[in-house]
Amino acid sequence: MMTHMSPWLIALVAFSLVFASLGCLAALLYVLRALSVRSVKGARAPEQAGIDPDTLAVIAAAAYATLGAPIRIHRVHAHADEADESWGQAGRMDIMVSHQVGPK
Repeated sequence: MMTHMSPWLIALVAFSLVFASLGCLAALLYVLRALSVRSVKGARAPEQAGIDPDTLAVIAAAAYATLGAPIRIHRVHAHADEADESWGQAGRMDIMVSHQVGPK
């Protein structure tokens, strides 16, 4: 003989499982956030990156002016790409072509 569960009991079990899962997910996110805050507290300013302290100050001031809140710089990466040079060359070529005198 098979017993049938009442719809109210099924709904109660389903909601209980959903809320228990959400509680576990919230606890996991809280723990991960606490761990990331702890690891950030031990970080130092990017002095080893080879960036001039004046440049770091300018970056921090620009971020403060943009965000309106104090910031902490964790990492600075000086990006040197060959594409930067090609953009400059293309710009110079545009200027040179625009100044050429055509046949009359």
